[in-house]
Amino acid sequence: MSRTLAIAGREFRAYFLSPGGYIIIALFLFITGFFFWAGGFQQGQIASLRSVFNIGTWLLAFIAPAVTMRLLSEEYRAGTIEMLMTSPVNEWHIIVGKFAGAAAFLVLMLLPTVAYVIAIEMHGRPDYGELLCGYLGLLLAGAAYLSSGILASTFTASQAVAFLLALFFWLALGFSAKLLPDQLDERWARIVFALDPDLRLRDFTIGLIDSSNIVYFLSITVVFLVAAVKSLQARRCW
Repeated sequence: MSRTLAIAGREFRAYFLSPGGYIIIALFLFITGFFFWAGGFQQGQIASLRSVFNIGTWLLAFIAPAVTMRLLSEEYRAGTIEMLMTSPVNEWHIIVGKFAGAAAFLVLMLLPTVAYVIAIEMHGRPDYGELLCGYLGLLLAGAAYLSSGILASTFTASQAVAFLLALFFWLALGFSAKLLPDQLDERWARIVFALDPDLRLRDFTIGLIDSSNIVYFLSITVVFLVAAVKSLQARRCW
């Protein structure tokens, strides 16, 4: 556990050793703040963060790959992966530690949005159940996006390629789930339709907790992390 935490702390601090981490947080808050002002904080409208959650989950599909693209790719490029692999840690320590560091950065990025909650509390009566569901959706989706980005980062020394691999996966999954069902028979159409992450995230934004949606994102997160471990193990054997 201490080794995993050491790796997590190292990766978390690394986000703030260059302007990249600050820029990502600033962009996320700027865009969500604009949508909050435009869609969730107007006189005569219901006080909610639905617009923030809707745009936030979409933004995370782009931000998470940007957050994770350097985690293994930079180790390959700099040649430090050999030193890391020969240190007294195994692949699980490395992957889980890097995931924990990226997840901590994600949580830190979301923390300032509590100001939106305070604002609607001052000028309305927000539904805190709906707010908690929305944040749960952001965290679950963020975890799934981060894990896919870590897996992509194990494949290449190019950060740009790692970013595009993770982003393309989610874009392809979303578009396929929307377009393919019309071309398939009913049984396969239901399966493809159920894979749509946007559909599942929509439930969280309106305050609806469905255990199948939670299992969906947690399962994807675990599968990608296990695959990332296997990818590192295969690299050790080369």
